[in-house]
Amino acid sequence: MFKPPALEAPMIRRRTLTTLGLAAATLLAACGGGGDDAPAPAAVTPPPAPMLANQLYTQTNETTNTVLQYSRAANGTLLRVAAVASGGQGTNGIRINGTPGPNTLGSQFSVVTVPERQLLLAANGGDNSISVFALDAASGTPTLLKNTRTQGLRPNSLAVAGKVVYASFLGGTLQLGAYRLADDGSLQQLGLYNVAQMGALNPANVAPTQLLVSPDQRFVMLSTGTASNAVLAFPVNADGTLGNPVANTTQLTTPFAGQFVKTGNGSTIYLSTGITGVSLTAYTLASTGVLTQLSQAMAAGVGAPCWLSVTPNGRYAYVGNGSGSISSYGIGNDGTLTLLQSIAAMEPSVLAGVNSVAGDAWVSPDGKYLYSTYLGADKIVSYAIDASTGALSKVGEVIVGTSSKLGLQGMAGV
Repeated sequence: MFKPPALEAPMIRRRTLTTLGLAAATLLAACGGGGDDAPAPAAVTPPPAPMLANQLYTQTNETTNTVLQYSRAANGTLLRVAAVASGGQGTNGIRINGTPGPNTLGSQFSVVTVPERQLLLAANGGDNSISVFALDAASGTPTLLKNTRTQGLRPNSLAVAGKVVYASFLGGTLQLGAYRLADDGSLQQLGLYNVAQMGALNPANVAPTQLLVSPDQRFVMLSTGTASNAVLAFPVNADGTLGNPVANTTQLTTPFAGQFVKTGNGSTIYLSTGITGVSLTAYTLASTGVLTQLSQAMAAGVGAPCWLSVTPNGRYAYVGNGSGSISSYGIGNDGTLTLLQSIAAMEPSVLAGVNSVAGDAWVSPDGKYLYSTYLGADKIVSYAIDASTGALSKVGEVIVGTSSKLGLQGMAGV
């Protein structure tokens, strides 16, 4: 049928526009734009989470116990950042026998950090409690999560393995405890242990000085006091409770502090200080819990070698002496100990008749700096470590300012 031109022209124009539209869409698609096939915007990579680092912690151990935070500068110096109440009480420079003096907890590790969980724990010897803090990943500032009273008397050393906390107690008959650590910082008792009875030791001689978990977490090592001459290796059960210990008594003389060290040949040894006689001894730890002596070294002209810190590379050990000095030692690949300097560092006392007591100490993760408390001088001193010789060079100090000038106790860092 013949159609007039007036009716045919609009239809031709509509077909032409449709064809042009399809062609334009095809071109846009070929250029990567337009239509449902356009790629999604590139994902934005979030900034890395802040890492907990360059912080140092100690506790005043005053009646109202307080954890102190210091930031560590690149040159090893310290800057006080925060003071956070622990919710517990310290001993305020009063020993368990009622007399004043430094090191009233008689221990190492009264303050410990758990960097992978961003936690800090502190033992409150004045009211028999343990405080758990969360550490801010960016600033390192502690926030008290929970303060838990224990059934032990005067907690003085702490160790953490997974979600279990172990605590030693300076007084009473139940001088070792195991606790389940909850996410809210609370502690649930798993067991309390009579150390003297389980180790067949004279109760009058047992005054624990330090707890330590072996690297494989198979044993809790307990230095039971300088009068007992014993380090007990408690086997760890699957639920975190402890079995009957192996009593290492014949090869140790007045042990105070211990550390596990990986040597240059990859083996792991156990180091122990001795408060009298030989200053430092190296041992192997068998799968049975038995310690076997490897090597010994002794510093001359020092008194009461007690506290122990080791560089992360396992080359150098530093022993804090009750007489107020620090001795340095070299550690061979086979565990052989060599005295480097009997007096590698020393600080004077600030109180008449009181030794400065080079106490709790900590080495930075990069092995560049040693930080030592001086319990009788109420301060923390920073030392640079010479990587080739292990020599110490003082780079700074901070006065803590406890009320008694004797309260300072414990040290840990990240």
